Amino acid sequence: MSQLPEGMVKRGKTYHADFRAGGRRIRRKLSRNLTTAKQLLIEVRARAERGEIGLLDNDVAVGDLKAEYLRDCRQTKKPSTVERYEFNLAAILPHMPSRVSLIAIQAVTAYRERRLTQGVSPRTVNMDVGALSTMLQWGVTYGIIGSNPLKGLDPLPHDHPKEGRALDDSEVDRLLETRPQRLHDIWYGFLVTGMRQTELISLRLADIDWQAREVIVQRGIAKNHTARRIPIDNALWEILGHRREGQADQDRVFTNVRGGPLSRGPVYRSFIRCCHRANIQTRTEDADGHEIDHVDVHSLRKTFATNLIVNGTDPKTVQELLGHKTLAMTMNLYTKIHAGTKRQAIGRLSYGAGSETPDHVVEFRAR
Repeated sequence: MSQLPEGMVKRGKTYHADFRAGGRRIRRKLSRNLTTAKQLLIEVRARAERGEIGLLDNDVAVGDLKAEYLRDCRQTKKPSTVERYEFNLAAILPHMPSRVSLIAIQAVTAYRERRLTQGVSPRTVNMDVGALSTMLQWGVTYGIIGSNPLKGLDPLPHDHPKEGRALDDSEVDRLLETRPQRLHDIWYGFLVTGMRQTELISLRLADIDWQAREVIVQRGIAKNHTARRIPIDNALWEILGHRREGQADQDRVFTNVRGGPLSRGPVYRSFIRCCHRANIQTRTEDADGHEIDHVDVHSLRKTFATNLIVNGTDPKTVQELLGHKTLAMTMNLYTKIHAGTKRQAIGRLSYGAGSETPDHVVEFRAR
Protein backbone atom coordinates (compact mmCIF):
# COMPACT_ATOMS: atom_id res chain seq x y z
CA MET A 1 0.00 0.00 0.00
CA SER A 2 1.47 3.37 -1.05
CA GLN A 3 2.22 5.88 1.66
CA LEU A 4 -0.23 8.75 1.97
CA PRO A 5 0.99 12.33 1.47
CA GLU A 6 1.74 14.32 4.59
CA GLY A 7 -1.43 15.90 5.91
CA MET A 8 -3.72 13.15 4.61
CA VAL A 9 -5.39 10.35 6.56
CA LYS A 10 -7.79 7.61 5.59
CA ARG A 11 -10.89 6.94 7.65
CA GLY A 12 -12.85 3.96 6.41
CA LYS A 13 -12.93 4.27 2.61
CA THR A 14 -12.57 8.06 2.53
CA TYR A 15 -9.44 10.23 2.48
CA HIS A 16 -9.35 13.34 4.67
CA ALA A 17 -7.07 16.36 4.98
CA ASP A 18 -5.72 16.63 8.51
CA PHE A 19 -2.90 19.11 9.13
CA ARG A 20 -2.08 22.29 11.02
CA ALA A 21 -1.73 25.75 9.52
CA GLY A 22 -1.38 29.04 11.34
CA GLY A 23 -1.84 27.35 14.70
CA ARG A 24 -5.14 25.78 13.64
CA ARG A 25 -5.98 22.20 12.84
CA ILE A 26 -7.44 21.91 9.34
CA ARG A 27 -9.66 18.88 8.75
CA ARG A 28 -11.70 18.32 5.61
CA LYS A 29 -13.24 15.36 3.86
CA LEU A 30 -11.60 14.95 0.44
CA SER A 31 -12.60 11.94 -1.67
CA ARG A 32 -12.71 8.16 -1.83
CA ASN A 33 -10.47 8.31 -4.90
CA LEU A 34 -6.80 8.72 -3.91
CA THR A 35 -5.81 10.68 -7.03
CA THR A 36 -8.69 13.12 -6.57
CA ALA A 37 -7.97 13.37 -2.85
CA LYS A 38 -4.33 14.32 -3.55
CA GLN A 39 -5.41 17.12 -5.89
CA LEU A 40 -7.94 18.41 -3.36
CA LEU A 41 -5.32 18.28 -0.60
CA ILE A 42 -3.10 20.61 -2.62
CA GLU A 43 -6.00 23.07 -2.98
CA VAL A 44 -6.86 22.89 0.73
CA ARG A 45 -3.23 23.48 1.70
CA ALA A 46 -3.01 26.44 -0.68
CA ARG A 47 -6.11 28.05 0.82
CA ALA A 48 -4.82 27.45 4.34
CA GLU A 49 -1.47 29.04 3.48
CA ARG A 50 -3.16 32.07 1.96
CA GLY A 51 -5.16 32.34 5.16
CA GLU A 52 -1.95 32.36 7.21
CA ILE A 53 -0.75 35.53 5.50
CA GLY A 54 -4.18 37.14 5.28
CA LEU A 55 -4.89 36.28 1.65
CA LEU A 56 -7.73 33.82 2.27
CA ASP A 57 -10.90 35.31 0.77
CA ASN A 58 -14.63 34.56 0.90
CA ASP A 59 -15.02 33.60 -2.75
CA VAL A 60 -16.76 30.32 -1.91
CA ALA A 61 -20.21 29.15 -2.97
CA VAL A 62 -22.65 29.24 -0.05
CA GLY A 63 -24.07 25.88 -1.13
CA ASP A 64 -20.63 24.26 -1.00
CA LEU A 65 -19.93 25.71 2.43
CA LYS A 66 -23.31 24.49 3.68
CA ALA A 67 -22.65 20.97 2.39
CA GLU A 68 -19.25 20.79 4.12
CA TYR A 69 -20.61 22.30 7.33
CA LEU A 70 -23.59 19.94 7.62
CA ARG A 71 -21.36 16.96 6.78
CA ASP A 72 -19.18 17.87 9.75
CA CYS A 73 -22.24 18.45 11.96
CA ARG A 74 -23.65 15.01 11.15
CA GLN A 75 -20.40 13.46 12.36
CA THR A 76 -20.07 15.51 15.55
CA LYS A 77 -23.55 16.57 16.70
CA LYS A 78 -26.82 14.97 17.72
CA PRO A 79 -29.34 14.29 14.93
CA SER A 80 -31.84 16.68 16.55
CA THR A 81 -29.24 19.47 16.52
CA VAL A 82 -28.42 18.83 12.86
CA GLU A 83 -32.13 18.87 12.02
CA ARG A 84 -32.50 22.26 13.70
CA TYR A 85 -29.52 23.68 11.80
CA GLU A 86 -30.91 22.34 8.52
CA PHE A 87 -34.32 23.86 9.27
CA ASN A 88 -32.91 27.32 10.07
CA LEU A 89 -30.51 27.35 7.12
CA ALA A 90 -33.30 26.27 4.77
CA ALA A 91 -35.27 29.32 5.92
CA ILE A 92 -32.55 31.96 5.47
CA LEU A 93 -30.22 30.81 2.69
CA PRO A 94 -32.73 31.26 -0.18
CA HIS A 95 -32.72 34.97 0.72
CA MET A 96 -28.92 35.28 0.72
CA PRO A 97 -26.48 35.73 -2.21
CA SER A 98 -25.03 32.60 -3.76
CA ARG A 99 -21.44 33.35 -2.72
CA VAL A 100 -20.11 34.11 0.74
CA SER A 101 -18.20 37.14 -0.58
CA LEU A 102 -21.52 38.80 -1.43
CA ILE A 103 -23.17 38.29 1.98
CA ALA A 104 -23.39 41.58 3.87
CA ILE A 105 -25.15 42.90 6.95
CA GLN A 106 -27.69 44.64 4.70
CA ALA A 107 -28.89 41.30 3.29
CA VAL A 108 -29.47 39.98 6.79
CA THR A 109 -31.26 43.09 8.07
CA ALA A 110 -33.53 42.94 5.00
CA TYR A 111 -34.25 39.29 5.75
CA ARG A 112 -35.06 40.09 9.38
CA GLU A 113 -37.42 42.88 8.37
CA ARG A 114 -39.21 40.63 5.87
CA ARG A 115 -39.72 37.85 8.40
CA LEU A 116 -40.92 40.19 11.12
CA THR A 117 -43.57 41.68 8.82
CA GLN A 118 -44.75 38.10 8.16
CA GLY A 119 -45.45 37.74 11.88
CA VAL A 120 -42.46 35.54 12.68
CA SER A 121 -41.19 36.06 16.23
CA PRO A 122 -37.85 37.84 16.79
CA ARG A 123 -36.56 34.77 18.61
CA THR A 124 -37.19 32.56 15.58
CA VAL A 125 -35.55 35.11 13.27
CA ASN A 126 -32.53 35.22 15.58
CA MET A 127 -32.23 31.43 15.34
CA ASP A 128 -32.16 31.60 11.54
CA VAL A 129 -29.52 34.33 11.48
CA GLY A 130 -27.56 32.60 14.24
CA ALA A 131 -27.42 29.37 12.24
CA LEU A 132 -26.02 31.25 9.25
CA SER A 133 -23.43 33.08 11.36
CA THR A 134 -22.38 29.83 13.06
CA MET A 135 -21.88 28.20 9.66
CA LEU A 136 -19.76 31.12 8.46
CA GLN A 137 -17.65 31.07 11.61
CA TRP A 138 -17.11 27.34 11.14
CA GLY A 139 -15.79 28.14 7.65
CA VAL A 140 -13.33 30.63 9.14
CA THR A 141 -12.18 28.17 11.81
CA TYR A 142 -11.44 25.45 9.27
CA GLY A 143 -9.72 27.71 6.77
CA ILE A 144 -12.41 27.60 4.10
CA ILE A 145 -13.22 31.33 4.12
CA GLY A 146 -11.27 34.30 5.37
CA SER A 147 -13.83 36.06 7.56
CA ASN A 148 -17.35 35.95 8.94
CA PRO A 149 -19.26 38.95 7.50
CA LEU A 150 -21.88 38.64 10.29
CA LYS A 151 -19.43 38.66 13.18
CA GLY A 152 -20.51 41.20 15.78
CA LEU A 153 -24.10 41.50 14.50
CA ASP A 154 -26.39 42.01 17.48
CA PRO A 155 -29.49 39.80 17.70
CA LEU A 156 -32.96 41.28 17.68
CA PRO A 157 -34.31 42.10 21.14
CA HIS A 158 -37.39 40.09 22.00
CA ASP A 159 -39.83 39.43 24.80
CA HIS A 160 -40.77 35.96 23.59
CA PRO A 161 -40.28 33.47 26.46
CA LYS A 162 -38.49 30.31 25.45
CA GLU A 163 -41.04 27.97 26.96
CA GLY A 164 -44.75 28.14 26.27
CA ARG A 165 -47.36 28.09 29.01
CA ALA A 166 -49.20 24.95 30.04
CA LEU A 167 -52.75 24.27 28.85
CA ASP A 168 -55.66 24.09 31.26
CA ASP A 169 -58.02 21.11 31.35
CA SER A 170 -60.65 22.66 29.09
CA GLU A 171 -57.99 23.56 26.50
CA VAL A 172 -56.66 20.00 26.59
CA ASP A 173 -60.17 18.65 26.01
CA ARG A 174 -60.70 20.96 23.02
CA LEU A 175 -57.27 20.15 21.56
CA LEU A 176 -57.96 16.42 21.76
CA GLU A 177 -61.06 16.88 19.63
CA THR A 178 -58.56 17.42 16.81
CA ARG A 179 -59.08 15.60 13.57
CA PRO A 180 -57.62 13.76 11.73
CA GLN A 181 -56.91 10.97 14.20
CA ARG A 182 -53.22 11.05 13.28
CA LEU A 183 -52.80 14.52 14.83
CA HIS A 184 -54.95 13.66 17.86
CA ASP A 185 -52.63 10.73 18.57
CA ILE A 186 -49.52 12.91 18.32
CA TRP A 187 -50.87 15.54 20.75
CA TYR A 188 -52.06 12.82 23.12
CA GLY A 189 -48.63 11.19 22.99
CA PHE A 190 -47.00 14.44 24.10
CA LEU A 191 -49.56 14.98 26.88
CA VAL A 192 -49.19 11.57 28.54
CA THR A 193 -45.43 11.10 28.18
CA GLY A 194 -44.02 14.62 28.62
CA MET A 195 -41.48 13.82 25.90
CA ARG A 196 -39.57 16.58 24.16
CA GLN A 197 -40.51 17.23 20.56
CA THR A 198 -37.42 15.56 19.08
CA GLU A 199 -37.83 12.55 21.38
CA LEU A 200 -41.42 11.89 20.35
CA ILE A 201 -41.06 12.43 16.61
CA SER A 202 -37.99 10.13 16.62
CA LEU A 203 -39.78 7.36 18.55
CA ARG A 204 -39.76 3.96 16.83
CA LEU A 205 -41.77 0.84 17.53
CA ALA A 206 -38.51 -0.81 18.59
CA ASP A 207 -38.35 1.74 21.44
CA ILE A 208 -41.48 0.28 23.05
CA ASP A 209 -41.01 -2.33 25.77
CA TRP A 210 -44.20 -4.28 25.03
CA GLN A 211 -43.84 -6.55 28.06
CA ALA A 212 -43.19 -3.81 30.61
CA ARG A 213 -45.59 -1.41 28.80
CA GLU A 214 -43.01 1.38 28.83
CA VAL A 215 -41.68 3.88 26.30
CA ILE A 216 -37.88 3.89 26.15
CA VAL A 217 -36.30 7.24 25.32
CA GLN A 218 -32.95 6.17 23.91
CA ARG A 219 -29.81 7.95 25.10
CA GLY A 220 -28.91 8.98 21.54
CA ILE A 221 -32.15 10.98 21.31
CA ALA A 222 -32.47 12.25 24.89
CA LYS A 223 -31.30 15.81 25.45
CA ASN A 224 -28.98 14.88 28.32
CA HIS A 225 -27.78 11.63 26.64
CA THR A 226 -29.39 9.54 29.39
CA ALA A 227 -31.97 6.90 28.51
CA ARG A 228 -35.20 6.84 30.51
CA ARG A 229 -38.41 4.85 30.69
CA ILE A 230 -41.95 6.23 30.80
CA PRO A 231 -44.96 4.04 31.72
CA ILE A 232 -47.53 3.90 28.93
CA ASP A 233 -50.97 5.39 29.53
CA ASN A 234 -53.82 2.98 28.69
CA ALA A 235 -55.19 5.05 25.80
CA LEU A 236 -51.68 5.49 24.40
CA TRP A 237 -51.24 1.72 24.68
CA GLU A 238 -54.18 1.25 22.29
CA ILE A 239 -52.72 3.83 19.89
CA LEU A 240 -49.38 2.04 19.90
CA GLY A 241 -51.08 -1.30 19.36
CA HIS A 242 -52.81 0.00 16.23
CA ARG A 243 -49.52 1.41 14.93
CA ARG A 244 -47.80 -1.93 15.55
CA GLU A 245 -50.10 -3.89 13.27
CA GLY A 246 -48.32 -4.68 10.03
CA GLN A 247 -45.35 -2.41 10.80
CA ALA A 248 -41.63 -3.16 11.19
CA ASP A 249 -39.87 -2.45 14.48
CA GLN A 250 -37.82 0.33 12.90
CA ASP A 251 -40.89 2.20 11.69
CA ARG A 252 -41.70 5.50 13.37
CA VAL A 253 -44.59 5.47 15.83
CA PHE A 254 -45.87 8.84 14.63
CA THR A 255 -45.68 9.84 10.97
CA ASN A 256 -46.69 12.57 8.56
CA VAL A 257 -49.67 12.33 6.23
CA ARG A 258 -47.59 10.38 3.67
CA GLY A 259 -46.37 7.91 6.28
CA GLY A 260 -42.88 9.43 6.41
CA PRO A 261 -40.95 10.77 9.42
CA LEU A 262 -42.14 13.90 11.18
CA SER A 263 -40.04 17.06 11.40
CA ARG A 264 -40.20 19.99 13.79
CA GLY A 265 -41.45 22.68 11.41
CA PRO A 266 -44.56 20.86 10.11
CA VAL A 267 -45.39 19.60 13.62
CA TYR A 268 -45.28 23.15 14.99
CA ARG A 269 -47.44 24.55 12.18
CA SER A 270 -49.99 21.74 12.56
CA PHE A 271 -50.14 22.32 16.30
CA ILE A 272 -50.77 26.06 15.94
CA ARG A 273 -53.53 25.41 13.37
CA CYS A 274 -55.16 22.90 15.75
CA CYS A 275 -54.96 25.43 18.59
CA HIS A 276 -56.69 28.06 16.48
CA ARG A 277 -59.46 25.62 15.54
CA ALA A 278 -59.82 24.68 19.22
CA ASN A 279 -60.08 28.36 20.20
CA ILE A 280 -56.86 28.17 22.24
CA GLN A 281 -55.14 31.54 22.43
CA THR A 282 -51.56 31.07 21.28
CA ARG A 283 -50.27 34.51 22.27
CA THR A 284 -51.34 36.84 25.07
CA GLU A 285 -50.18 40.46 25.16
CA ASP A 286 -50.47 43.28 27.66
CA ALA A 287 -51.91 46.71 26.88
CA ASP A 288 -48.56 47.82 25.41
CA GLY A 289 -48.35 44.87 23.03
CA HIS A 290 -45.66 43.01 25.01
CA GLU A 291 -46.05 39.27 25.16
CA ILE A 292 -47.18 37.82 28.48
CA ASP A 293 -47.23 34.18 27.48
CA HIS A 294 -47.65 31.93 24.47
CA VAL A 295 -48.54 28.38 23.49
CA ASP A 296 -46.30 26.12 21.41
CA VAL A 297 -45.54 22.40 21.16
CA HIS A 298 -43.42 22.60 24.32
CA SER A 299 -46.63 23.62 26.13
CA LEU A 300 -47.71 19.96 25.98
CA ARG A 301 -44.61 18.87 27.93
CA LYS A 302 -45.22 21.69 30.39
CA THR A 303 -48.86 20.63 30.75
CA PHE A 304 -47.70 17.09 31.60
CA ALA A 305 -45.23 18.38 34.20
CA THR A 306 -47.69 20.85 35.70
CA ASN A 307 -50.38 18.22 36.17
CA LEU A 308 -47.92 15.88 37.83
CA ILE A 309 -46.82 18.56 40.26
CA VAL A 310 -50.19 20.04 41.24
CA ASN A 311 -51.55 16.51 41.81
CA GLY A 312 -48.79 15.71 44.31
CA THR A 313 -46.15 13.75 42.40
CA ASP A 314 -42.83 13.84 44.26
CA PRO A 315 -39.94 15.82 42.71
CA LYS A 316 -37.68 12.83 42.08
CA THR A 317 -40.35 11.02 40.06
CA VAL A 318 -41.06 14.17 38.05
CA GLN A 319 -37.33 14.52 37.34
CA GLU A 320 -37.08 10.95 36.08
CA LEU A 321 -40.17 11.19 33.87
CA LEU A 322 -39.10 14.50 32.32
CA GLY A 323 -35.47 13.45 31.90
CA HIS A 324 -34.08 16.47 33.74
CA LYS A 325 -30.33 16.16 34.24
CA THR A 326 -30.44 17.51 37.79
CA LEU A 327 -33.07 17.68 40.50
CA ALA A 328 -32.42 21.43 40.68
CA MET A 329 -34.00 21.82 37.24
CA THR A 330 -37.12 20.04 38.43
CA MET A 331 -37.28 22.06 41.65
CA ASN A 332 -37.08 25.26 39.61
CA LEU A 333 -40.18 24.05 37.78
CA TYR A 334 -41.85 23.29 41.12
CA THR A 335 -41.10 26.81 42.30
CA LYS A 336 -42.66 28.39 39.20
CA ILE A 337 -45.79 26.27 39.37
CA HIS A 338 -46.34 26.57 43.10
CA ALA A 339 -45.98 30.34 42.79
CA GLY A 340 -49.19 30.19 40.76
CA THR A 341 -51.03 28.44 43.60
CA LYS A 342 -50.42 31.33 46.03
CA ARG A 343 -53.49 33.08 44.65
CA GLN A 344 -55.55 30.00 45.50
CA ALA A 345 -54.17 30.08 49.03
CA ILE A 346 -55.18 33.74 49.46
CA GLY A 347 -58.62 32.90 48.11
CA ARG A 348 -59.11 30.27 50.85
CA LEU A 349 -58.81 32.78 53.71
CA SER A 350 -62.08 32.49 55.67
CA TYR A 351 -62.09 36.21 56.45
CA GLY A 352 -60.84 37.46 53.06
CA ALA A 353 -62.61 38.60 49.90
CA GLY A 354 -60.77 36.27 47.54
CA SER A 355 -58.30 37.07 44.76
CA GLU A 356 -59.36 37.38 41.14
CA THR A 357 -57.15 35.76 38.51
CA PRO A 358 -56.22 37.99 35.53
CA ASP A 359 -57.65 36.80 32.21
CA HIS A 360 -54.23 35.86 30.81
CA VAL A 361 -53.22 33.67 33.79
CA VAL A 362 -54.01 29.95 33.60
CA GLU A 363 -54.49 28.25 36.97
CA PHE A 364 -54.21 24.57 37.76
CA ARG A 365 -55.95 23.07 40.72
CA ALA A 366 -55.09 19.75 42.31
CA ARG A 367 -57.93 17.27 42.02
